[in-house]
Amino acid sequence: MANIFARSPYLIRIAEATQNGSKLELFLSATTFSVSPQYTLSKLIPASNNLETLYDISPYIREYIRFASCSAGGNAAVTNPTTERVNVQLKLYKLVGATYTQVGATQTHIAFDGYTYYESGYNFDLGNYGLDAGNYYYNPTSDAGKIRVTTGASFTARYTNLSTAVVTSLAVASSTFNIPRVRTANVNEGNKVEILNGASAVQATWYFYPQEECKYTPVIIDFVNKYGAWQREFFFKASNDTLSVENTEYNLLQTDSFNYNTLEGQRKVFNANGKKSIKVNTGWVYENWKDVLKQIMLSERILIDNKPAKINSKSTELFKSINTKQINYSLEFEFAFDVINSVI
Repeated sequence: MANIFARSPYLIRIAEATQNGSKLELFLSATTFSVSPQYTLSKLIPASNNLETLYDISPYIREYIRFASCSAGGNAAVTNPTTERVNVQLKLYKLVGATYTQVGATQTHIAFDGYTYYESGYNFDLGNYGLDAGNYYYNPTSDAGKIRVTTGASFTARYTNLSTAVVTSLAVASSTFNIPRVRTANVNEGNKVEILNGASAVQATWYFYPQEECKYTPVIIDFVNKYGAWQREFFFKASNDTLSVENTEYNLLQTDSFNYNTLEGQRKVFNANGKKSIKVNTGWVYENWKDVLKQIMLSERILIDNKPAKINSKSTELFKSINTKQINYSLEFEFAFDVINSVI
């Protein structure tokens, strides 16, 4: 079983000797697969000397994935919502004459709404963990966020307090879970998180550090990252809110041109509504934070302080510490709703 990251094309190739065409049966389910496929794709070979037939299944997978909100806090490992991923089953067939014959065994995968970078080559399996290994900072008065993990039998998540070295563990066996970045007992000191397999070998490691901000109120950015998982980041420094208003103007027809009401005016507006935006600053970050920045700017699902938003910043310099000793990133977001409710 492989992980499929469906924001990048994921091609299925069928090229069997003597085939004059092929067929692909695509089964998609949050739980168990149905008897009949959700999609059946078929095509004939391009030419007698070119037997290759290709199918991009990513667009079909993405139709089944939705992101509501980042999961709530707590110490427990909770099952990752089935709306944020989909189980995939593939049956490949070759067409010889008028008869379809299955090629190879039925394939079963799990798919996420993630992506791979062009420089890395064709779409590949990014692994079982929804967060890059590394160091992360959080506001200790807020929920530090979650990590999505897909695990095997007898796996555990091990938490080590960064000050007291006290160790606690969570059972995360054979499923896809959202686990807390920071246990409640470790909020003030931070912790290391490790995923251990059944043989107690470390599979992944992250470090989370508390950061106090005495002057500004940190802004919480939740976004769906390259793994198709929610990731939480804190913008600790100054933020600025902006309101912009749009309307349609027209010339008012006066009721009496000779004795008009001077309080009425000559121009009126309608369809008046507004949009709110916010500009945020990271504070000083390390050079490798640019990897997080890229994922925020490429994300199609963003929440700011639990409100839907989209990014307005379309370009930014990716700073190098050799050139810029103190790196701060400023980003501008627009909240993805009108100030006056206009939902119909």
